[in-house]
Amino acid sequence: MDVVIATPALAGPGGAQSYALTAGEHLARLGHHVTLYARELGHVAGQAVEAGLAVAGGEAALPDRADAVIGGVSQALALELAERYPAATRLWVVHGDNHQLPPAVPGVVAASVALNDRTRRVAAAVPGGGEVVRLRQPVDLRRFSPRGEPAPAPRTVLLFGNYAALPVERASSLRTAWAGAELEWRTAGWPDLELDPAAAIADADIVVGIGRCALEAMACARPVYVHDHAGSDGWLTPERYATIEAGGFAVSPARLPPGRDELRADLAAYDPALGRAGQDLARLHHDARAHAAELVALIERLAPEPLALDRSASRALMLMAEAQLRAETAAERYRMEAREWAARFQSLHREHEEIRIAWHAEWEGERERLRAEAAAAGAEADRRLAEFKATRRYRLGAVLARPLDRLRRRR
Repeated sequence: MDVVIATPALAGPGGAQSYALTAGEHLARLGHHVTLYARELGHVAGQAVEAGLAVAGGEAALPDRADAVIGGVSQALALELAERYPAATRLWVVHGDNHQLPPAVPGVVAASVALNDRTRRVAAAVPGGGEVVRLRQPVDLRRFSPRGEPAPAPRTVLLFGNYAALPVERASSLRTAWAGAELEWRTAGWPDLELDPAAAIADADIVVGIGRCALEAMACARPVYVHDHAGSDGWLTPERYATIEAGGFAVSPARLPPGRDELRADLAAYDPALGRAGQDLARLHHDARAHAAELVALIERLAPEPLALDRSASRALMLMAEAQLRAETAAERYRMEAREWAARFQSLHREHEEIRIAWHAEWEGERERLRAEAAAAGAEADRRLAEFKATRRYRLGAVLARPLDRLRRRR
């Protein structure tokens, strides 16, 4: 079977990029020919080539035929490939519930693959989503595997993801609540993208994150604390796995952000055994080999959807979808940059306040020192004057000066 997996970019690491690479590698291991297609190539595309996958950075590099097309994120690419491969079975992987929904045009895709219950509910409401199939998020258990054990008492915390590392988000509240534990904090995420996340995870005792970041940390047998800009959902335990997985390993919007005391209690509940428990769950439910097999079964079961669009209408929809994706991507980038600048401003403001307070304290201290020195000098002068007045010479001089003092008064 010839499969084309399309995503807008294969440059820096991210959820959609990681999925395309993981699904592509494991479909290829099952014996299928896979081409990854993206408009922007980079580090992830290089990883795909190293894994033996074909990579296309433009329409001219695409294969002449395809039995299946797996799209996601970019509705424009889905429309483009539906027009190019009308006889292919076309799937859409729902990576998010905002601008990453399937095209609202019947026939573009035969089915939508939802990776959690939240996206399944939203995809089912899209008229062009086709059959909605719930599969679990896959992880490559060879790339993400244990490297040692977490410490009995936590020493290092990794803030993993493109949101967790921003100090203006609730990561700051987590740092504040856990400050007394003398933890070393590290970050892996935007704007400093981590090209080897497995190594960064291995160096941590606790991984704080959501989504694929949480799943990859589970596979690496690290205790996972589910936390993002919306708040905290606590430790990922076997008892809470089903609920957290159904929500996409993200913080439930129904839960109020915990207070400082709750966060401290969570840290006190740290258990290195949570790492191995999480790895067992990843092996049982998220093996990319099983996910690839489920994709093959779905493709073989479904028939290609006929696309009832003329070429001009399809092109117009593609342009609109590309414009929307560019706008959403730019808006998200600006939001993240705004958060970063806000964090820098807050940091500079704190530094300024610390300098002002330190300068004021130093100035007050210097003023008190000068006052004390002046008082001590005055006391010393008074003491010396008193000693001088007590001398015989002073007393004799005072007696001899009395007649002169009387004469001055008469004048």
